Amino acid sequence: MPARDPRLRTYRIALYALYGAFCAGLFFLLVRSVASDLYGHAPAAVPQASGTACLEDVDRLYAQLSARAVQPAPGGLEGGALGREWDLWTRRWEEEVARVSARCKLEGDADPARQQLAAAVEGLEELRRDLSRSGESASAEARQVKDALAQARKLLGLKPR
Repeated sequence: MPARDPRLRTYRIALYALYGAFCAGLFFLLVRSVASDLYGHAPAAVPQASGTACLEDVDRLYAQLSARAVQPAPGGLEGGALGREWDLWTRRWEEEVARVSARCKLEGDADPARQQLAAAVEGLEELRRDLSRSGESASAEARQVKDALAQARKLLGLKPR
């Protein structure tokens, strides 16, 4: 490699300094962007809904849950697709409950009507958990029956289904 021309040394130093400043600026912008995404933005303020609107929202949640309660057990007698569908529905329903709770500001409110709505939402969540547990136990019992039938078929020398 040939020796560097000493006459161009000041230009090289200036170019290195310019390149270093450019890289430092990009690094600063990257760190600032990541930090502002993680810590910089306050959650969007959700306007508080009226008591009547909150009542209608909680009533709608109750109607959704009661309609769901008359459908087959969440674990399903055969499991599989019905269980997955229940899990998807549960996630969507829990997100909706969280949105209603945030929109209505049900936690820590001194208003007696909102306290009752908060109690109703808590009861709905407990009911949903009970439905899920009952479906799991029904599914486990159904599996036991199915396994016992399969074992009986095998012992009787019949083809398995």
